[in-house]
Amino acid sequence: MIAETKIIKKMGDFFSRLFQSKKEKREQDVTLLQEAYDLLKELKQTWDNPPAERVDLVDYTNLLLQKAQEIRTRKNKAMARELLSFAERNCLAGVIPDSEMERVHQETVELLEKFDF
Repeated sequence: MIAETKIIKKMGDFFSRLFQSKKEKREQDVTLLQEAYDLLKELKQTWDNPPAERVDLVDYTNLLLQKAQEIRTRKNKAMARELLSFAERNCLAGVIPDSEMERVHQETVELLEKFDF
């Protein structure tokens, strides 16, 4: 009887840790997605600024790339792939020419629309 109680307690502890880690992963993903959304909003807000006052697009896309790579839950993987794709196209370029800025602006707006906040 005591052995059965110990086994049941160990199983309960195992499942508690298992579900707790899923909850923590989900909370971390929500935080990462919120930070990515904030980065995109800040990037969008600086478009109308003079070129000297704009934020560095490459730095922002590097941050987006990092956040997208840290997303772990299956539910958020589609959004993570969208962020990765956007970030990889823009952060590896080094400097985005002015001719490409319209494309970047359009992609940023599309990404912002895909967030379900």
